[in-house]
Amino acid sequence: SRVSGRRADTKTMGSAVGDKIPKAGQGGRVSRDGFDHERLESGVHPLDVVLEDVSVAAAHCATPGSVSTSRTAAAALPRPAASTATPTTLSVSGWNVIDDNDNTQDDHGHGTHVAGVIGAATNNVIGVAGLGWDTRVMPVKIATRQGYTWSSALASGIRYAADHGANVINMSVAGAAPCPGDVQAAVDYAHEKGIVLVASAGNDGANVSNLPANCTHVLGVAATTSDGSLASYSSYGNHVSVAAPGSLIYSTMMGGGYGNMSGTSMSAPYVAGLAALVRSQYSVYTPDQIASAILDNADDVEPAGWDQHAGCGRINAFQSLSMGARGDTPTCQVGAVTPVTPTSQSPATAPFVPGRIIVSFRSGAKVAQTVQRYGVGKFAPTLNAWKMQVPQGQEQAVLAALRTDPSVSYANLDYELVIR
Repeated sequence: SRVSGRRADTKTMGSAVGDKIPKAGQGGRVSRDGFDHERLESGVHPLDVVLEDVSVAAAHCATPGSVSTSRTAAAALPRPAASTATPTTLSVSGWNVIDDNDNTQDDHGHGTHVAGVIGAATNNVIGVAGLGWDTRVMPVKIATRQGYTWSSALASGIRYAADHGANVINMSVAGAAPCPGDVQAAVDYAHEKGIVLVASAGNDGANVSNLPANCTHVLGVAATTSDGSLASYSSYGNHVSVAAPGSLIYSTMMGGGYGNMSGTSMSAPYVAGLAALVRSQYSVYTPDQIASAILDNADDVEPAGWDQHAGCGRINAFQSLSMGARGDTPTCQVGAVTPVTPTSQSPATAPFVPGRIIVSFRSGAKVAQTVQRYGVGKFAPTLNAWKMQVPQGQEQAVLAALRTDPSVSYANLDYELVIR
């Protein structure tokens, strides 16, 4: 979903470089990332960031300290008109993938906090300042109130965002499983539309390859602490592209007010917000060039260059905006990724929805016959794939058979994920 808004007064940007933190009441004019947002305000236009998460709480929506909504497609949204109310985050309406309706009200709290990191309003002497200056958030609800979801819901959410004007998609969710075909297809679809995709690396504190950070074209984000070092809980591995602050991040809370949360879920939205800023500064950039501006201008945390703990380093917003892309794709990763053996679950043991298999067929395939051979199913337009239901306990056998069928483009289990 898209998160939008003018951020609140700056408590802390929690960002990469340690410049002076504005005092309360300074209106978020200079953030802790060291970047003078006010100096750039005339050149920064409203941008759209999709929040693949639970949605934004109403307490930060239509009243002072809340999120306003609009039915207009985000790409066409004008700059919000002046109002007597001072929203802390501006959002446009999104979609509830779980219940298949437009009720994106946050019933967990995670999404509201993440949204504030991206787009909490600035220069209103309220609360905190989000990194994505003048961005708008579209909440796409893909998780239950308990914080759980599955990979097919994530894929549907990505496609919804891509079809409704998103420029950046933030996915503060993780699951210890390989990137499944339906999620990778959705990511590819969004990437081809010019969208930057960002995901949390995970909070396992070990070499665990989590999806969707391990999907191609997704920037996986590790977490750093207030002193700039890596957080002990941050997952590491080949899926890590870059690092950002993630410990004790102060942001908007469900029900109103502000509070601290920690995790790579808080790190990812810093990168999403920065991606929105880079896009506003360099409007002709491709997603890969935006990735270069972020990754190739990051500050090394441990060894020079890419490493599996911090990726290309900790984000430096000032450098990203000042220097821009160093190449058509990130150069810091070239030749740097070395094979590592992750401790993540294998496809055979990773948690999944019992009895459910997601299948995409090639053109000309005899779909009905294949589906009936193994179970029942129906086409899911939001996935551009089929959801099959097979006997529980036979998932692996059916999956193996489908993957040898020449009419099948991809087949995968519906993996369980958790917001983290």
